Amino acid sequence: MTEKNVHPIWSDAELDAALADLHRDPGPDNGLTFARASLLAAAGAPLDQAPFAQAPPPRKSRGSWRWISVAAAVAALTAGLIVVTNHTPSTVTPAATAEPPGLDQLKGVDLPTGKAGFFHTAISSWSVTDRASDGKPTRYLGTQSDTWVAVDTAAKWRRHSWFTNSPAGLPVPTPHQEPVPSKTTDENGPGGMFPEVEAHYPGQDFQGSWDTPTAPFLAALPADVKVLRERLVNDHGSMSNALHPGKPNSPDMSIQMVRRVLELGVVRGDVRVALWRALAQVPGIVTTPGKAAPDGRAGIGFTADGTGDTLIADPGTAQLIGYTLPPKPSGGSKSTATGSSTPTTQATPKSTGSAQNELETIYTYSWTQTDR
Repeated sequence: MTEKNVHPIWSDAELDAALADLHRDPGPDNGLTFARASLLAAAGAPLDQAPFAQAPPPRKSRGSWRWISVAAAVAALTAGLIVVTNHTPSTVTPAATAEPPGLDQLKGVDLPTGKAGFFHTAISSWSVTDRASDGKPTRYLGTQSDTWVAVDTAAKWRRHSWFTNSPAGLPVPTPHQEPVPSKTTDENGPGGMFPEVEAHYPGQDFQGSWDTPTAPFLAALPADVKVLRERLVNDHGSMSNALHPGKPNSPDMSIQMVRRVLELGVVRGDVRVALWRALAQVPGIVTTPGKAAPDGRAGIGFTADGTGDTLIADPGTAQLIGYTLPPKPSGGSKSTATGSSTPTTQATPKSTGSAQNELETIYTYSWTQTDR
């Protein structure tokens, strides 16, 4: 490796701003709304304070988005994590009548809440911070995020995020950034109304969207496959401008809509099943039974034809257990390498093999119930 094929490493000041901006709306002209949560990760490590301790005020810096693209936000954007667009139903290709393989296995089983007051969702990730001139990742930085959502989802939500080189459930890629910045963020958001959402809609009665799911938005999702399919093709992310007016959403855009909603882990079981069935009917989505998640569990894969973006559903619960994000090397050629994510309620085995260093971004999810 030479100085010619490696980009500069982030400075500590840039990383400080990055962590705050991971939860911030990138603005109506940016198209990175769906990428905001992609860098968030969680290992379920104990914190020094109760989940809903007062969070520090969010940073106001937005300029850091120009260099956050050096990391996984670039991966997200090049992989198609851009806003979805408006489209009239009359131009949508009719859904296939035959049910795709594997969907008959889906069961929307919810974990019992018992006396638990909150759902705890943890996300761990590795994301590329630097790459060679051929697009191959050359350095990674780990991030983690814990989100607490009240069983009464209209009540308090809290999010805590930090950088780490030991995200739970994920093998350590080489090379990774050292030292790890000791920067954290804490945010409180009743019903999912976090500071960046309130800042974007001052004085407005915002009810949420696919790219910014809130308690009212989640509660309003119907367990109706036909309705959900039309929305996955026609709806657009409300916090960003539509990029392709009058055209249907691309398959990878529909993938991101489902991912942003299901990665919270709190959508009702019947709605989860309906969402997967609806996604399978979106033109350009290919389903694959027996698709392996990053932790080795088998699920049902939902892949966007052409980009390779893939969600993996657990047949037994209809929860999201995997997400793969293919990198896009410089030059525009598509790569077969993928990044991935996995939600689970048990310890995640470490994967093996050298393919780890070919991934763009790697995610793993888990959720539990907690009384605090």
